Amino acid sequence: MLLRASGEKEGLDYNVTAITDRSKESGVAHGELLTALAEQTVGGDWSALRGTLETAKAAMGGQQAVDVLVVASAFNGITRVADATGIPLDENTAATTGSLRESVGLNDFAYEVKSARFD
Repeated sequence: MLLRASGEKEGLDYNVTAITDRSKESGVAHGELLTALAEQTVGGDWSALRGTLETAKAAMGGQQAVDVLVVASAFNGITRVADATGIPLDENTAATTGSLRESVGLNDFAYEVKSARFD
């Protein structure tokens, strides 16, 4: 499941299992940098983030690298609000993303592990 038209280009084949399995290639341009930027932003690893951001700016351009940080921050905030308020996954989203969530291991996700890792 992708946002809007981002995945509608012909000939693109994404491996979503790379989200949780780093040994796999996602097929997304600059995928490793995107993952590092997102994780370092959410995890608050500011010293590592500075270096990764400079590498990302050189690889994908300054605006795109900053956009990654904005999106990672926004999604992190939205997720925390949803989790804190107990908003459940709606039935339509649950139905349409079932196989995707299963293939990347999201159904096995433990919030306690996330809290211990990022708090």
